[in-house]
Amino acid sequence: MANYPTGKVLDWQASGFARDYGRNPYSGYDTPDGVPFLFRGSLDDRGAAMQRVVGIDIGDLPIAYAIGSVRDGEAYATPIEVAGQDLVIFWKSGQASALEDDQIAGGRDVGSVGVFSTVVDGQVLTFSAQGPAFVDYQTSTVWSITGRALEGSLAGQQLTAVPHLDTFWFAWSTYKPGTVLISE
Repeated sequence: MANYPTGKVLDWQASGFARDYGRNPYSGYDTPDGVPFLFRGSLDDRGAAMQRVVGIDIGDLPIAYAIGSVRDGEAYATPIEVAGQDLVIFWKSGQASALEDDQIAGGRDVGSVGVFSTVVDGQVLTFSAQGPAFVDYQTSTVWSITGRALEGSLAGQQLTAVPHLDTFWFAWSTYKPGTVLISE
């Protein structure tokens, strides 16, 4: 709630449905070497169907980065260029897969992703991960996974978010055929 204080939370008791929202109805679906059992289309075999990717669709050609190529340790910052724009992918550990275990909290750590422009007030920043946070080299400002400057001379600033999707390769490649896949 700290990152999204105005976010809404489902009150399952007021929903009118008797459902355990902490329980996964698709247990075992998120298996990296698995097959998407509800999918009926053709699979793009350039990547594993259930491989997690960060899909970005700006410019003329969609691109997908395999999560394994943009994650490491507690957090990781990956500089990229897409359609002539300097961007950064932030990845941070701490998010359980909602589609792996019977109980969502029991899913393996797949992490969280954010994609941002690296330009703030006309200055191009470069980032690294230090522990669970992100720090830019130019000002030593500390940034969150949501692109908010927490400490330092840019505190309170917000990186411009880039539309992206953290999803499975089969899903992204089905809706964005011809995507360039950056693998591990």
